[in-house]
Amino acid sequence: LFPVFARARENSRRASCLSNEKQLALATLQYVQDNDERFPGTYTSGDQITWMDRIRPYVQGGTSKKSQLFFCPSDTK
Repeated sequence: LFPVFARARENSRRASCLSNEKQLALATLQYVQDNDERFPGTYTSGDQITWMDRIRPYVQGGTSKKSQLFFCPSDTK
């Protein structure tokens, strides 16, 4: 019985991860649309802003610095 529950839990995590990826893709596309068709870079001249920081305002609940959207629930790291 436990393997069935473990499999169901992993399938739920997988669906959550896929949903996170979709949200990140949509946020990136919104960023691109608002910024002259340019994708968010990793760093710009002396700037320490990451791509995650750049698209954070476009994600749901984007004000949180520890947004779980950027991490897969199955990731153990």
